[in-house]
Amino acid sequence: MKLTRWLLIAIALTLFIPAVLAQDEVASTEPIPSNALIEGGKWVHQGTNRCSAAALTIHLSFYTDVTIDTYFQLANSDLNSYGADASVRIEEMAREAEEMGLGAIVRRGGTLELLKQLVAAGFPVLVENVYYDGGDLYRDWMSHNRVLVGYDDALQELYFRDPLLGYPDGDLVARSYERHDQLWHPFNRDYLVIYRPEEEDTVKAILGEHWDATRSAEIVLETAQAEIDANIDNVRYSYFNRGWAQLQLEMYEEATESFDVALNYGLPMRMLWYEFGPFEAFLAVERYEDVRFLVGNQINVAGNEISIEEWYYYAARAYEGLGNIERAILNYEVAVFRNANYTEAAQRLQELRG
Repeated sequence: MKLTRWLLIAIALTLFIPAVLAQDEVASTEPIPSNALIEGGKWVHQGTNRCSAAALTIHLSFYTDVTIDTYFQLANSDLNSYGADASVRIEEMAREAEEMGLGAIVRRGGTLELLKQLVAAGFPVLVENVYYDGGDLYRDWMSHNRVLVGYDDALQELYFRDPLLGYPDGDLVARSYERHDQLWHPFNRDYLVIYRPEEEDTVKAILGEHWDATRSAEIVLETAQAEIDANIDNVRYSYFNRGWAQLQLEMYEEATESFDVALNYGLPMRMLWYEFGPFEAFLAVERYEDVRFLVGNQINVAGNEISIEEWYYYAARAYEGLGNIERAILNYEVAVFRNANYTEAAQRLQELRG
């Protein structure tokens, strides 16, 4: 009888303790407010094709002293070292923040809830999305960077400091939750969070599973596949995003299949000015001629007034794969000439030159 009694007590305690811990965990997770706005920061107006430099300057202004010279340094040297450069990868912006002694993390597969959690905790978020305010999707579709600083659940709106549409007196640009996701979806819902080194644990806690790069890619894959299964509007972007995730997870054959579907659907003419997943995937499975075709098509469409150094980098890698080292060197040289900070191209050029 005594033994049975103690067994019952032990079982009861075993069942009781996790319940208490679960209650403590729930109690420690406070719900975010229904609205929030991060005050401060400086507004900078961008020049043509310089939204990355301007948005990054705005973003940095919440953490360190910036001036108009900061913007010009980024716009004319650090990010855009060539006048016709029309594309800056979000990872390049993160590296600039890190070189200033700040922490920076880039992820894809962001959600509205995650954006709100970051803003509520005092972290502005730079997002890449479609600048589109016209009637011709293929003419007006282009990348644009904005810095999220607020939200309001009652109005279902997000508030941005926008380097093109904003104003020095502090007016913010509003986008509805639904419209924002429509503009964010083509860029795989990517985002940049900047933070002070001592704030890293806070950012890590907010991002949760997204902090780990591999798990974040898996989440992107799961989201994209769910959208494909549901055949949502603009599912072509979901196939493209699925390809990106598969590429990160080293599922190269699957990635090429996803990108092929997205390309066959038809993408906006500027899509491959900013997103380079198909080049990487085709190179991984040795589809070198397809890379050359994609690069040549983009250069023909863009003309002489636009320069994307990544095109020449990928063309060079394709020529390497085809065994044409001379053409590879020429293309690496163009890539480095058009971006003096293009480390990957510069290193490979030096290796080929011996």
